[in-house]
Amino acid sequence: MNPEFADDPIASYARLRERSPLVRVGFPGGPPVWLITRNEDIKAALSDPRLVVDYSNVPGHQGFSVVDQMVASLDLPDEFRDYVAANMMLKDGQDHARQRRLVTPAFTVRRIKALRPRIEEISARLLDALAQKGSGDLIEDYSSPLTGTVICELIGIDEADQPQVRKWMNDYADADADLATSAQGMVDYVKKLIVRRRAEPADDMISALVQTSDEDGDRLSEAEIISMVLLVVNNGHHSTSHFIPNAVLALFDNPDQLALLRARPDALPHAIDELMRVANPVPAAGPRYATEDMEFAGVSIRKGDALTGSLLSANHDPRVFPEPERCDVERVLKRGESHLAFGAGPHYCTGAALANLEGEIALDHLLLQRDSLEITVGRDELRYTEATPGGARLLDALPVRL
Repeated sequence: MNPEFADDPIASYARLRERSPLVRVGFPGGPPVWLITRNEDIKAALSDPRLVVDYSNVPGHQGFSVVDQMVASLDLPDEFRDYVAANMMLKDGQDHARQRRLVTPAFTVRRIKALRPRIEEISARLLDALAQKGSGDLIEDYSSPLTGTVICELIGIDEADQPQVRKWMNDYADADADLATSAQGMVDYVKKLIVRRRAEPADDMISALVQTSDEDGDRLSEAEIISMVLLVVNNGHHSTSHFIPNAVLALFDNPDQLALLRARPDALPHAIDELMRVANPVPAAGPRYATEDMEFAGVSIRKGDALTGSLLSANHDPRVFPEPERCDVERVLKRGESHLAFGAGPHYCTGAALANLEGEIALDHLLLQRDSLEITVGRDELRYTEATPGGARLLDALPVRL
């Protein structure tokens, strides 16, 4: 990818979108892939059964599987092969459908809505502590402990154990941390928690995963439960903890939209969709692999070719979002159209409702219930880290005064 993508990715993707629906690109350290740039095409790719997430499901595949590659690239112990292999995000077809069916009861609308009072309580406590300090880092002092604590409580981690578990969680996004040691600590803890919840169920995710069975009596294996916990920790904690500061920046960059929300706080739940569109920290969907020679969006694709969709490009596609560079918290889309921050198709994010709820409460508490939040550095002083090439672009810190 050219340096221009780092300097002005939105304008760069706009040029690619108009040039072709698919563009052959290269990422550092990897083979060329087909980059999908348009919202409708990305949505179609994420729902196309001819495109799979696990390369070993391509007929005639030889070589390493996606599981082998992940275990090797992250330098994980051999034991983790079972947990990576059980990752719902790396499964296709009936295997994925079965596991998703069994985990869905842990993310019911009722369970997520019931979390609102507790999320509000945690948010208020963290903001009171930040206000007493006077200044700090919005990520370290607020958004990370907020989403980390919520995930811990959703999973069912005892309060006394949460500081250690949150440390393991934060190591996932720390390039300098010993990921293998932290992941091993998390797995050992979850194993013990599973044993306890089998004996004494509680109203938490672990208990729901342990107890859930379908009509045929099928249940999740221990490896699948552990894998689901690791998936929730990685996807549910870090993405939302960085969406919150991104959304704050977006509203400070668009003071008219912030003023509108302060005048009409009831508009915030609707506004979250627009803020997810412009402030999503995850720039691309995971790669899909063609299981056959095919034509996609008018382009000939060979069996085994990799395709990935730019969520950043999809969320700024003028075919779906008129004036996409403008943040419009009152934006109304046509039926069937949407941002793709949570993906689409069979792998649509199971935690989308929780992320929306956390974002709504955080922005309400930070910007609507008070007007004293100030960012204490210039935009040119903000630094971002890309943990993996083409991966999430995460803000290092957001210094604020409250």
